[in-house]
Amino acid sequence: MRFRFINTGDNTAAMNMAIDEALLESKLPVLRVYGWKPAAISIGYNQELKKHINLDACKKLGIDIVRRPTGGKAVLHDTHEMELTYSVIIDLNDKNYDSDKIIPKLHKDSILESYKKISKGILNALNFLGINAVMKETKPEKTDTAICFNEPSWYEILSNNKKIVGSAQRRINGKILQHGTILIGCDVEKMCRCFNTDFDAAVKATKERVTSISQLIGKHITFQSLANALKQGFEENFNLDFADDKLTDEELAAADKLCKEKYEICK
Repeated sequence: MRFRFINTGDNTAAMNMAIDEALLESKLPVLRVYGWKPAAISIGYNQELKKHINLDACKKLGIDIVRRPTGGKAVLHDTHEMELTYSVIIDLNDKNYDSDKIIPKLHKDSILESYKKISKGILNALNFLGINAVMKETKPEKTDTAICFNEPSWYEILSNNKKIVGSAQRRINGKILQHGTILIGCDVEKMCRCFNTDFDAAVKATKERVTSISQLIGKHITFQSLANALKQGFEENFNLDFADDKLTDEELAAADKLCKEKYEICK
């Protein structure tokens, strides 16, 4: 059995979410990496757009907006110089591959436990890059924020007690979709201008709670270097073969349809 490793490069916000949804029909488990062009805000499935997002600021900054199929708080997805977004798709019921090897039976019914299992692959990748990162396993304290990276969660990945990865998971027809952002860099001021919040307070809170790879290691790494580390981290985590792959014609057609009919108009 193998994992499909797919690097789809930069796409619009709507196409990125459409591709993740189209890949739910994959016959094999998938680890996908991608970037955003232009930069975009993705909001959680049930999040109130106008209440939380500064639409005028996003327009002035050229930042698009899309609603994710997963829950959680809003995320600013900057260019691929600043972040890598990953997605993992696993069918828990597909008989074409033994999903028990990926997500043990004990954890299949628990979103938190499967989230933890997947996130260990990311933790491995950061460790490979020389980052002393850990997975927080204490109960998070809720905060009144619309910004994902200011919201603590179970099993979040921290370095120097600051968040470096923001992820969300949803089960759709017995299939796992987990996707999230790994910060290569972070423009805190740009991020905070996108939200309907006290700007100075948001900047202060974000700087206290958020870090990035560049900040931690003192130099910039490329999107591709992080993608390679992520692939290696997941290979070690799941002890499975990862094969470089690309979207099939059927997946591209499905994504194009979803992009036009669902994600471009659904905000």
